[in-house]
Amino acid sequence: MSNDSSRGYGSVVPLKVGYLSDYPTGGGADTDAIDALRMVFDEAYESKLVDRPIEILHRQVLGLPNGSFKAVRDAFDDLVAEGCLAIFGPYVSDNVVPLRPHVERVAEVPIITICGSEGALGEWCFALNNGSMPEEPVMLASVLIGDDRRRIAIAYESSLIGKEYLAFAERVYADAGITVLTTVAIPQVESDKAAAVRALRDSGPDAVVHVGFGHGLWGFNAALEAIDWDPPRYTTTAFELAHINRTWMKQLSGWIGLDSYDERNEVGQRFLDRFEARYGRRPAYFMPSLCRDVAVVISRALGNAKPLTGEGVKDAIEHIKFVPSASGAPGTCIQFGRYIRQGWMGVDYLVARRVLPDASAHVFHAAPSVALPQISADVIPARV
Repeated sequence: MSNDSSRGYGSVVPLKVGYLSDYPTGGGADTDAIDALRMVFDEAYESKLVDRPIEILHRQVLGLPNGSFKAVRDAFDDLVAEGCLAIFGPYVSDNVVPLRPHVERVAEVPIITICGSEGALGEWCFALNNGSMPEEPVMLASVLIGDDRRRIAIAYESSLIGKEYLAFAERVYADAGITVLTTVAIPQVESDKAAAVRALRDSGPDAVVHVGFGHGLWGFNAALEAIDWDPPRYTTTAFELAHINRTWMKQLSGWIGLDSYDERNEVGQRFLDRFEARYGRRPAYFMPSLCRDVAVVISRALGNAKPLTGEGVKDAIEHIKFVPSASGAPGTCIQFGRYIRQGWMGVDYLVARRVLPDASAHVFHAAPSVALPQISADVIPARV
């Protein structure tokens, strides 16, 4: 634990912000995330939004599904003990949902997560979620209708995330007039998917839809190729695993999925201009822009917290209104409130992108709002 008692009374200690990563990806993604946070925090200090530097305390652990929840909880406790005023993370619903009651009991530090389960939201738990289980099926239904895909087969991961996605998806698709011909369970780990893809094919769909965290996509293309079947295929924000490295991009070649990066967003492009000028690279995918948005929220909350405590920061987050976002389609904003814990404003905070068949790039495919009028109003969540 750090000790600030040695500092003189005339000095000022940095403001501490935790970054709790429970899904280590290695390589450039982790570096891009930290660099984006650091740049925005430095800009906040240089512009006098905050009156002292912001220090990032990074804790990287292997949480669920491949690791343990205990590692995540211990990392959270460590960041609280270090004096963090806010924590970005963890990421994964399997970890954040069980962590929420602990965060509420501790009642000292707000967290901002990007996970998709609404079970993660609470008094001290905010989300700039990278999609959500209730919303993504509506968005994906809009994309499917826009692409004239009305008869689908669903592959769902046998996990908390996969089953929660499936429950919402089946209800939304039925109301939207999309016929679900079959649902097939797949493991949330790398495994042989030959039997699963044959079952999907035999139902006669005009598209395959995958729902889940995304690990179940590993080997899916190979199984399709083995039976000489190349259907249109769609997934959730699991699509964003394609950005981890070239190997993952290959696993998702030909897939269409939801993503929070949209090159049409001028706020995001201006952020990347500054990022490139500072670091000499331009990471054009979702994570840097999302981290920019998280850092903007935390910076504003630190600048307006009265008093400068975890509770003061939590209350200041609730006063953030209509802040232009670097993520999502043009016009997406960030807003929180006393009973608003999920921060994206605008149905196109996710858009559909696709990985080219040769896995050389990902490109814009569609905005969900285009076909939303074709879905009955009672399907769309009221806050949208």
